[in-house]
Amino acid sequence: MVWGFTFTIVKSALIDAPPFGFLAWRFLLATLMAMLVFHRRMCQLTSVEISGGIVCGIFLFAGFSFQTFGLVTTTASKSAFITSISILLVPVILILARVQSIRPKIWISMLLAITGLYLVLNPKGTGITVGDAVTFGCACSFAVHIIFQDRYSKQQVDTLRFFVIQAAVVSMLSFGNHLVFESRPVLWSSRLITALLITALAATLFGFGMMIQAQKVLSPSRTAIVFSLEPLFATLFAIWVTGEIFTVAGWVGGILVIAGVILAESG
Repeated sequence: MVWGFTFTIVKSALIDAPPFGFLAWRFLLATLMAMLVFHRRMCQLTSVEISGGIVCGIFLFAGFSFQTFGLVTTTASKSAFITSISILLVPVILILARVQSIRPKIWISMLLAITGLYLVLNPKGTGITVGDAVTFGCACSFAVHIIFQDRYSKQQVDTLRFFVIQAAVVSMLSFGNHLVFESRPVLWSSRLITALLITALAATLFGFGMMIQAQKVLSPSRTAIVFSLEPLFATLFAIWVTGEIFTVAGWVGGILVIAGVILAESG
């Protein structure tokens, strides 16, 4: 629910900060807060937590970069639904890597999701935008992140330390790209500060901490079913806060996407 709410918040914050600049400060704030409160636990870092955190952090950075850039030119609800496709991409990537075989219902799920995605992206015949295509890169990156994080979280890693390494990697990569590629400065408005506090503490520190902890004890399929609710909350929040209009075709498409995600990862 928190992640779904942040789509609209981030889209608004991008008025005052460029994408990489926003990501840099968001993850830096989350990293510093975690280290400040739990500094004693940080002294016990293991090699697995460091190496795993770096690998997962790189894919997390790629995912958020694609998502944040996509939000510049696409709507919050579209971004949320496209991002949800990452759950469907997980088994496909595992097949391509020859880790597991694909079940027939996966193909049915992908058909449902692709049909629903088309309805969401093109409810008024306006076509697919650049932002929509960029956000699909986010879905691919998050899918790979889920696979690697599931592998590392099943090992002997501390949830907090594993998260801090990932957040620090995202922050450093974001600052580097902000300095090299972005000329627009960060405008420190109250709107931006509020967005940073919400996304850094609630969505990043709390949200990802709970995600890593959940992947220690829950199967990927049960976790994915919960994640499928994220685009629903994003759309409802966008309609409530910004008055975003969602057509009947858009709602039908959204339902098909969620149905595809649940079918693919259930049972």
